[in-house]
Amino acid sequence: MNRIWRLFLLLLLISGMAAGPAAVHGQADDSEDAPAESEGTTPRLHVVQSGETLTSIALLYDTTAEILQRLNNIADPALIYPGQELLIPGGGSDEIITLVTIQAGDTLAGLAAAFNTSEGALMEANRLINPHFLVAGQSLAVVSRTGSEEPQPVAGRPHVVRAGDTPLTIAARYNLSLAELAADNELGWPPRLYPGQRLRLPDERPYQFLTGDWVQVSVTPLPLVQGETVTVYVESLAEELPNGSLAGQPLRFLPHGAGYVALIGLDAFTPPGAYALQLHGGGAEPWRLFQQPVALVSGNYGTQMVVVPPELANLLAPEVRASEDAFLTPIYSQFTPEQFWDGLFQLPVTNTVVTAGYGIARAYNGGTYDIYHTGIDFAGPVGTPIMAAANGQVVFSDALELRGNIVIINHGLGVMTAYFHLERSLVEVGQMVTAGETIAEMGSTGLSSGPHLHWDLRIMDVPVNGLQWTRQPFP
Repeated sequence: MNRIWRLFLLLLLISGMAAGPAAVHGQADDSEDAPAESEGTTPRLHVVQSGETLTSIALLYDTTAEILQRLNNIADPALIYPGQELLIPGGGSDEIITLVTIQAGDTLAGLAAAFNTSEGALMEANRLINPHFLVAGQSLAVVSRTGSEEPQPVAGRPHVVRAGDTPLTIAARYNLSLAELAADNELGWPPRLYPGQRLRLPDERPYQFLTGDWVQVSVTPLPLVQGETVTVYVESLAEELPNGSLAGQPLRFLPHGAGYVALIGLDAFTPPGAYALQLHGGGAEPWRLFQQPVALVSGNYGTQMVVVPPELANLLAPEVRASEDAFLTPIYSQFTPEQFWDGLFQLPVTNTVVTAGYGIARAYNGGTYDIYHTGIDFAGPVGTPIMAAANGQVVFSDALELRGNIVIINHGLGVMTAYFHLERSLVEVGQMVTAGETIAEMGSTGLSSGPHLHWDLRIMDVPVNGLQWTRQPFP
């Protein structure tokens, strides 16, 4: 009886109306044929057979175990059982069950338009209580009625009704008839407007169903990952510079393209969860606040126990690290409103033997794992040339107790790279350097048990994974 009731609810969700009994497609014993897809509006289901796992079922349908787990709200993938019914991505030619990643700025209205479905169906499928609470970076089950698993672009441009606007003046400004204006925005007849109302008007550009003057909001990558750099891009009808915060960090926006961009870093110890993105601005008319939670997931960094010889044990004292960190913070926290680098960063050495990666939780001489490795260690002989990872200006070149001989380069927009444990520096403070230029020689100074380079990349003093910058251009 539960099976019949569940099928009834699934059909009600997909079609928006009660439907009759539906066939369930399971795996036939000893069959080598690919599982058949359902026809019409019947959801594509799989009945778990004895001995099957999420991975084996995923292979049958050319999908992944992770997608099946998220689509079916399975907490533990090892606990599926024979007879259990699983929703499978895909479906008939007209209605396809799919899983989409919520983007910054996504709303139920926008997703419904992109997949030709309804806000109510999206809420039912995902058991949503608050239609305004979509977490960017998380997944949403969608029954697409476009014949495609991909969202179909919705075009348009926003217009926010100001005092003095009338349906006739707006229609004339955008070369529309009153009927077109009313129909496209569900204004009724005769059309009525109020100050602050947002309208969607014809245009070829992609349209986001945002509020107020916001034209576009994007956050990359999604979901956010511990230790990675995040780019926030916004466009607005307002002319003033926007501001805001993400995960409690202020966003420093600068003009970029048709809008504004900001970079921040989330360190390796930032707990996974949902963090608030808030955007606003000033000017003659206060901007309408944009808020959305954004998901952060684990970077899956490991652990490392480091054995320090007795002659260096004094450098493990917490006050040594705290004092040196406090000294470097004002240097790392400089914000230059100019981008010196161009394109991808490059590795600072040609020898890519990595002895310790970014983000590893570290303990020394049997202690606790209370710090993480803020950079990447490259092994090599003393004297190995060290190169600038990108264009920039040298802001520090000196010796420190813990980090040894060190060079720090300012690349602009709050982005710094640092090079530790050097044998010697070949540059001076204030000097401009270019990507690939030799700036130092590898050594084993400071808290170091052998010759290597520790390479840091920081954004406003937040250490992030520098390898991301060698694979992905910013901003």
